[in-house]
Amino acid sequence: MGKRRLREAVPVILLTGYLGAGKTSLLNHLLRHPDARIGVVVNDFGELNIDAGLVVGQVDEPFSISGGCICCLSDDSSLEDALVAMTDPSLRLDAIIVEASGFAEPLTLARMVTRMGHHRFHLGGVIDVVDAPMHFHTVDTSDLPPLRYAATTLVLVNKLDQLPAGERETAVEAVRDRVHQRNPRVIVIGTHHARLDPALIFDPGAGERDHRRRGAGEPDAEPIQPELPIRELLRQAYAEAAGDQSGEEARPHRHAQSVTVTGTGPADPDAVMDFVEDLPAGVYRVKGTVLIRDRGRSRAFGVQAVGPNVYVADDSRLQAPTGDGSVLVVIGEDFDEDAVRRRAVSALEPAGDAAAPRGAGVERLLHHVRLHS
Repeated sequence: MGKRRLREAVPVILLTGYLGAGKTSLLNHLLRHPDARIGVVVNDFGELNIDAGLVVGQVDEPFSISGGCICCLSDDSSLEDALVAMTDPSLRLDAIIVEASGFAEPLTLARMVTRMGHHRFHLGGVIDVVDAPMHFHTVDTSDLPPLRYAATTLVLVNKLDQLPAGERETAVEAVRDRVHQRNPRVIVIGTHHARLDPALIFDPGAGERDHRRRGAGEPDAEPIQPELPIRELLRQAYAEAAGDQSGEEARPHRHAQSVTVTGTGPADPDAVMDFVEDLPAGVYRVKGTVLIRDRGRSRAFGVQAVGPNVYVADDSRLQAPTGDGSVLVVIGEDFDEDAVRRRAVSALEPAGDAAAPRGAGVERLLHHVRLHS
């Protein structure tokens, strides 16, 4: 009998931004995706206008944290308890979104989540929603760029529809310039109505696909749950979203780019880590399985990168290797696909001496395994 495949760590996505920037609009947009199963962590500080039916349709209950802004809690165990509860395999969540107070500091939240997890969940990115007309009057008001940019992995310049058409690109560039002064690796995207392709930040339907791969007849598999009653309504609403708009607002969201590359034989771990630790321009995240040779035997590692955050799991604990090579999926927006493909292919080129002793490349992989175990 094959080794049981365990669920991979669930990405925790921090949703930050000043009051009224559009965080809840983005959250509702993601919740409406017909194939996504999303956990939501909210707090009781202020009003949160999430469609109750959408939240209930995705998970049994939104996990609520009392005591004000999440990052200001004197005891962060309640946040960790909420995240651990949502990693229950029976929920089959694709992602967990923490919708933070408008006063939350992204750097504090990111550090909190990074300390937690232990392969049950990991920090899947920090999305900072920016109010395009008001940002330089409310958030970015000093000579130096705000420190929040240092923790952010994706900036969404929202409400561009409230600016004249000729000023929108200039507004995005102004925010991008300030963000990159603090953190040149952050992707900055302009949008309105907070429409963002979920595929840029997580894999919609991954939980369902993982459940189907194991199958209800396999040992330790959870019983198949019935179709969510709201699912068909969500599909219809998502499909009709474009029909309610006109002109440039017709698209429900901007579409992410994706490139998939494969390699034959064990890859050079140094080349792999060089790639995931320094992603090409426009690439937001990378995921895949990498086969390497360590002390004469093949080992498979699950590799993920979101912005500057790299996560590596010893894949032998997740599943037995099913092939003799590696695969990487590269996801982002407005990147040079040919250049990215060349770099990814180069990262998966077969290693030289398969019998060589453990080198620095393997240690780099193992460092990340130990860091998040």
